[in-house]
Amino acid sequence: MSSEYRSFLKKLSVLIALGLAVFSLVAKPAEVTVTPLLDTPNNRTYYDELLSTVRDAESSIRVMMATANYYPEYPDGLQNRLYDALVDAKGRGVNVKIILDKSDWSGEITKTNRETAQYLRDRGLRVKFDDPEVTTHSKTVIVDEEVVLLGSSNWNFPTYTETYQANLKLVSGEVGRFYGRFFDAAWRGKPPERLKLPEISGGKSIVPLISTKKSRAYFETARQLIRDAGKSIDLVLFKITRYSSFGESKSNLLTEELVKARNRGVEVRIVLDVNTWSEEINQTNRETALWLLGKGVKDVKFDNPEVTTHSKILIVDGESVLVGSSNWSYYSLAENLEMDVAIKKLPSVAKPFETYFEEIWKRAEIPSRKELSGAS
Repeated sequence: MSSEYRSFLKKLSVLIALGLAVFSLVAKPAEVTVTPLLDTPNNRTYYDELLSTVRDAESSIRVMMATANYYPEYPDGLQNRLYDALVDAKGRGVNVKIILDKSDWSGEITKTNRETAQYLRDRGLRVKFDDPEVTTHSKTVIVDEEVVLLGSSNWNFPTYTETYQANLKLVSGEVGRFYGRFFDAAWRGKPPERLKLPEISGGKSIVPLISTKKSRAYFETARQLIRDAGKSIDLVLFKITRYSSFGESKSNLLTEELVKARNRGVEVRIVLDVNTWSEEINQTNRETALWLLGKGVKDVKFDNPEVTTHSKILIVDGESVLVGSSNWSYYSLAENLEMDVAIKKLPSVAKPFETYFEEIWKRAEIPSRKELSGAS
């Protein structure tokens, strides 16, 4: 599947670049039901909704997941209950397909996913791996071609119980079929015949976004939303990486758009993760915070290092939201397979995300000089 999958992504990108495809989607709000699934430590909103949705599935379940853990030492644990539900769904005739990432940069992720894949295959489920040269970073579940759950949550115990995560549930035949067509193409290792990534419109809209290596739907949408901001930008991200040697890096361009927004009077607030388990991520976010502070973006905070903030949310003017799997880093913005959703000019949908941001903002702290320097 390796060469076919690479060919699929290449052909899809070419179709999009040339504007030759004719299938596109910008869903009308009235045709989509949106349920925010916003997790805090010990609040399993995403997991509970996911488990319920899997148990209610009638015809199909498609899963495209970056990381899925298996815990043989906890046969009755949260993760195994989810896997039991998938097996039960297959037993009642539901078509269950799962794509997991096989990473060429993290042997640990590959090992974890292989163990899970073997466990699920032993129980009769169909599982495939992506191409090792294509990092599948999306966390997406499509049920009955109508219900879509996506966001920042991988399938593992810490995700469900110990971290801040941001997901949502979309109910829409149009949206479900859109993501489903992409999944089916990835499963076959062939490009969809007439798939065009949607372009965000000028009015109220809910736009599913799929980013591949040469078609960066998230980046283009995030940049446009920031440019359109008139009052406020609230951003919570697991990671923002600045690249001093690569001025045209997409993450550099997005952070520069934040500075431009601040300079034209937009209030910009940012929360970044710091944690106890990855000094690399901590250092990356410290360097970005220093750069932003030096450019006049003063409202930058770090979360509590004892709690991981894995959410990826951009909120503009309290009415537009961008949420999904994308971090602001080279691989996430330029290489990975990512899935996100843009919700534009819908304050009622944006409000729960804004409330969630305010909770994270309240708990976060302004970094000290000592913290920014990385001193212990």
